[in-house]
Amino acid sequence: MRRFSILLVGSVILVGLTQVASAGIMIQLGGVDLRYNGTNIVDNGSADPDPLTNATFIVNDVSVGADNTGVTLDLHIPGVLNIPVGGGQVNSAANGNLDLDLGSGEFLSLTLDSTIVSYIPLTSTIQFVFVGAASSIDGQQLPYGLSLIDPVSISLSTQITQPISQNNGFVSVFVSAGTGEIQGVPEPATLALLALGGLALLRRRHMA
Repeated sequence: MRRFSILLVGSVILVGLTQVASAGIMIQLGGVDLRYNGTNIVDNGSADPDPLTNATFIVNDVSVGADNTGVTLDLHIPGVLNIPVGGGQVNSAANGNLDLDLGSGEFLSLTLDSTIVSYIPLTSTIQFVFVGAASSIDGQQLPYGLSLIDPVSISLSTQITQPISQNNGFVSVFVSAGTGEIQGVPEPATLALLALGGLALLRRRHMA
């Protein structure tokens, strides 16, 4: 079976406070499963929402902790139509969503705007690049005392697990699995904790 890769890259651009600090938060996601049905790209795990293997939290390139149980992803990118089998770009519809449930009342919820989907066939792989924006951060309650404001970026990189289907020159179905990242800027309160070295204390409290 031919191997394919799918890379999804999105951005969340919101109106908010301008940050002068360079601190950054990254949430690495493991066990991401995706499915495309000719119209929508959605999560595709053994249950709905998709159970993930882990969510690891990194601040300024330093891991501050990970959640390995009860983590799920609910993803919906609507209106992805007519992806050419030979490669090209299409735009999704607006009002998609990304909901990350971390268990114990912790979560991140984003509303997505229109997304640009680029399909790039290569010699040994097929690459999908998704670039878009969110209309809002609908809610968040992150562990380790973390909180995000704009800008936030989203990327998912997966390998096809079943052969791609096509119809009349367009991709009609793909199923894939891989990893993801959500990156953003900490809100001012989190920046203050980072400056004071309080993140380690938050981590100890969360693990206690």
